Amino acid sequence: MTDVVGYLDRWTAQPGGRVAVHLSSAMPGAATVTLIRLGRGEHRDEPDGIVFEAVDSVPAQAVTLRHQPVDAGSYAQVEGLADLPLADASLAVLVQPWLVSGAEQVVVALQGADVQRSLRVAIDGDGRVALRVGEAQATSPHPVFARRWSLWLLHWCASSVQLDIVDVRTGRRNTLALPLPTAPPAWRTLTLAGMALQDGTVGAHFDGRLERPVLWPSTVSCEAALHAVLRQSGLPDGALACWDFAPHEQQSLLPDHGPYGLHGRLVQGPKRAVRGARWSGSVFDWRQAPGQYAAAHFHRDDLTDAQWQPDVWIALPPDLRSGAYAVRIQRDDADDDGSLTGGLCRLPLFVRPATAPSPGDAVVAVVFPTFTYLAYANDRCAWFGHNPEVLADQAITLEPTDVLLSQHPQWGLSLYDTHRDGAGVSTTSRWRPIPGFQPDQRAWQAGEGSGRWNYPGDLLLVEWLEREGIAWHAFTDDDLHAHGSAVLAPYRTALTGNHPEYATTALLDAYRGFVAGGGRMIYLGGNGFYWKVACHPQHDGVLELRRAEDGNRSWAEEPGEYYHAFDGGYGGLWRRNGVAPQSWLGVGYSGQGFRRSVGYERTAESDLPQVAFVFDGVPARSFGTQGVIGGGCAGVEVDRQDAALGSDPLGIRLASSVPFDATYFVANEELLVSRPTISGPFSPGLRADVVLQASAGGGAVFCTGSIAWVGGLAAVGGDPHVQRITRNVLTRFLDPAPLEVERGEAD
Repeated sequence: MTDVVGYLDRWTAQPGGRVAVHLSSAMPGAATVTLIRLGRGEHRDEPDGIVFEAVDSVPAQAVTLRHQPVDAGSYAQVEGLADLPLADASLAVLVQPWLVSGAEQVVVALQGADVQRSLRVAIDGDGRVALRVGEAQATSPHPVFARRWSLWLLHWCASSVQLDIVDVRTGRRNTLALPLPTAPPAWRTLTLAGMALQDGTVGAHFDGRLERPVLWPSTVSCEAALHAVLRQSGLPDGALACWDFAPHEQQSLLPDHGPYGLHGRLVQGPKRAVRGARWSGSVFDWRQAPGQYAAAHFHRDDLTDAQWQPDVWIALPPDLRSGAYAVRIQRDDADDDGSLTGGLCRLPLFVRPATAPSPGDAVVAVVFPTFTYLAYANDRCAWFGHNPEVLADQAITLEPTDVLLSQHPQWGLSLYDTHRDGAGVSTTSRWRPIPGFQPDQRAWQAGEGSGRWNYPGDLLLVEWLEREGIAWHAFTDDDLHAHGSAVLAPYRTALTGNHPEYATTALLDAYRGFVAGGGRMIYLGGNGFYWKVACHPQHDGVLELRRAEDGNRSWAEEPGEYYHAFDGGYGGLWRRNGVAPQSWLGVGYSGQGFRRSVGYERTAESDLPQVAFVFDGVPARSFGTQGVIGGGCAGVEVDRQDAALGSDPLGIRLASSVPFDATYFVANEELLVSRPTISGPFSPGLRADVVLQASAGGGAVFCTGSIAWVGGLAAVGGDPHVQRITRNVLTRFLDPAPLEVERGEAD
């Protein structure tokens, strides 16, 4: 198991640029950092691993490994309180706890130079509210209720401090009070959902929602405070400050409506655009009523940025060839085979081309689905998910990186996990260690065989391109999101990875614009372009998802919270947003199974003369019966043609998977009611279709309908027919001659 982890400051780079490498190790020591090119060469870090070669033009660098901690947990913080008249003051805030047991959670902390003399209000390990000043403490007699809004009104003067807790729904009131032996210190900092610790970090994080903190320079009654926070907008009468958690274009800003402009900051990405205590149930788009969404949801396990210092920089040569690379870190005391007791780490990097190809060059653009890689980053479903071994139909063997991840909850979660308070994880970040994002990582979702899918599966495609001598350039979702279809415009043909599941509006527009403009696209995956996501407007490498309404979901979004905070767009499935993948690709998601993959059978339409090039040299009617992802090339997550969802009625269905077994299940969005016939043997619509359809301007789209297809491209254990078909289609798509791939007018 590796003891070296890290992350790069970017996943995609330009030749001539510089990449920062952030590292940490629990065992200090010396290591060597090199840049390697993946998919070609003679070296492997595992016997069946991805081949690689060293980039000789980038010198190896020595680095001294050190431990870098992670300060996880979201909170809000306001500085500058020392300038306010706060000798006799009141602070009100609406509070909705979500987790009311376990470690202490500080909701409000007022602190000065002496952290030990802080004034703080917390929920203790028994779920009771605790008022503390220094070592003095008063505790409520009864625990608080989860997911229930209350007003917490804190008042302090020279001799005492008092906390009133008022249930918003019933008006029930509890009061806690403490005498102050000396005058309170000059508060400098207000921290919400945590408190500053002596070592400079913030701890004792709160799991729940806060809304509308208001600060007055005097005593305020509970009735007046309730009216101010629930009924008034803007700055309440007589208040010094009023902080607004409603969504803001500056995601980390906590605006203050008061005269002093004491704007705060939100740290580690608490969730915005969530229902507050004032939500009426009649508005579902936060942009239409931001005051009803003026809360933020905090979690002790939120993490947007580990904020590690860089240990080394990699200077990329200006003439570096585009492709898939990795920064390889190996401890100098590692064993000869590199295994050590874990002294090896590889951090993926994709290098764009220095220049676009010239017209007529037979170069293919390969777009690596980095948004999907990021969605799965630090996926903990193998041990915390909903019955993964039932889905896999077998016992799950944890990888060493899985074990490492389980030992470090502070490294954050994936979009498939839930927070400790039960809320779904709606944001993910690449600014942290992701030990499973490795070239040779195995995943239980890939079924029997190599365990490759997502990033390691896409490296099977890279190896195949290199073996075949096909010229190709590397791009990522980030490139298309930032620069649109102009990225693909110089290329006649673009390839996807095996699982481009997550797409922003800009990314989808880039692909659709390429296809509509005559581009030729080869979709080598399944479950593609499924979820709609949004990118953080200020912090690249941070992604937001709202699992709204429908689809195969590991958690469901809260009602009324289907709109992204990052861009205001409606979330959920692209199908639910009116852009089913079938409407432009030709196929879309139909179901999944995580153990065995199967083969394909050709259709009668595959004998049409205009598509003869696809099966040139493939005489068999069946193909794809072997592969390293589940033992076949149709499986894991699969897509089908469906005219009702927009598939071109003149598109040609070349082949379909043979029937799946009972470990495969129909996608949720395909069902209107629960029924027993949702597994493979009873659901003819649950299949993988190989489809070829025309696009505007002489273009075309070829779809394999299966994540497992790339498993057939493996040098050992792959499927010769799948390799031949893929080469045939790619060769023809690179040929500028017009394509005629419609089956003719319907009868």
